[in-house]
Amino acid sequence: MRCPGCDRVLQGCQTGYDHLAICPRCATKLAQGRRLSFNSEIALTLTILILFLPAHLQPLLSIDLLGSTINASVLTGAVRLWSDFPFVAALVVICASLGPLIFTSALLTLHLARRRQAIRCFRLAVKVVDHSRHWVMADVLMVSLAIACFKIQDYASLHFSIGLACYAVIQILLSVLLVRVNTQRYWDTFSLAATPSDNTSTLIRCGHCGLTQTADQGACQRCHQPLYRRVIRSEQKTWACLITASIFLFPANVYPISILFSNGIRLEDTIFSGVASLINNGMPGIAVIIFTASIIVPVAKILGLGLILISFRRRTAITPRQHMWLYRGVKWIGKWSMMDLFVIAFMVALIDRGRIMDFTPGPGAIAFGIVVVLTMLATEFLDTRLIWDHHERQTRPTLTDN
Repeated sequence: MRCPGCDRVLQGCQTGYDHLAICPRCATKLAQGRRLSFNSEIALTLTILILFLPAHLQPLLSIDLLGSTINASVLTGAVRLWSDFPFVAALVVICASLGPLIFTSALLTLHLARRRQAIRCFRLAVKVVDHSRHWVMADVLMVSLAIACFKIQDYASLHFSIGLACYAVIQILLSVLLVRVNTQRYWDTFSLAATPSDNTSTLIRCGHCGLTQTADQGACQRCHQPLYRRVIRSEQKTWACLITASIFLFPANVYPISILFSNGIRLEDTIFSGVASLINNGMPGIAVIIFTASIIVPVAKILGLGLILISFRRRTAITPRQHMWLYRGVKWIGKWSMMDLFVIAFMVALIDRGRIMDFTPGPGAIAFGIVVVLTMLATEFLDTRLIWDHHERQTRPTLTDN
């Protein structure tokens, strides 16, 4: 097989129950012995789908504000944002609700198609699972809810509801599935072995099903999708997303991201001023979390991916293996930038409009949402095998001289 991270040809990647197979060159995980059974994955998926309705129909929590009780569910803030801030509302709905629903539904469809050996339905379900898993942010929403509760505890008393318990269980089960589910394992149930070849340079890995095969035909033997040695225009698409995200990063930090009306006073907060106000109000821990998720993480993603792209053109002191760890770190922290937008959605839901207190997003929230989406797309577009292609081009003259 060829490694999906660096394209190295490897053999003997079968693992036992307690063993993990990783690529010796780039440390990409190739096979994991300790995993859930197919029946266990189905059970967790069905549990999530059963709890999905009560988690969304029942409020997560309620507050007593100015003599009235205000309930907030998962989508309450998004509904109130929809008329004035549709982009922010859509982003909240996708990451908090649609992402988990699509991921679990596609995973259930994947099991049914596997049992029936329905290749067309199976192929579509695999694509949906692979692409939707990056937009499942139930854990980020739970942390954001905790931060919103800390911010409004001085204004109102909090009461938690059954919806919060249901969503917390969903978050735990989703975390297990996201870690354990590997679509390559499902493709392996379609038992089709690649034609052996003595010339490893003719082997190519299918980007859809992962089957390593000879490159003497234009379509994969197993999934019948076109074969490409590298992701098409990966570098160009990643650069486009990074440059655009860098442009929107300035209005995201200059314009106010939230606006609070309290006792007739209009308080506008940028990301920086919001962090400063949290420190002044005696919440340094939350200030550190917001500063990390809203300022450090977006900048780190842009700089990290930019450094990797620059290494394609220039020789750097960082090794390709270190570039791979940098890429994995950027990919892991990417979703936590959504925390600020989730907090805004909860604040809009909990602080009732039209009364003495009112909360609304500012124009900086739109720019910040664009930065979040573009940096996540840039991570998905980047083909890490280009890192090793550049390394081989740089070392080939040295090997020839020796």
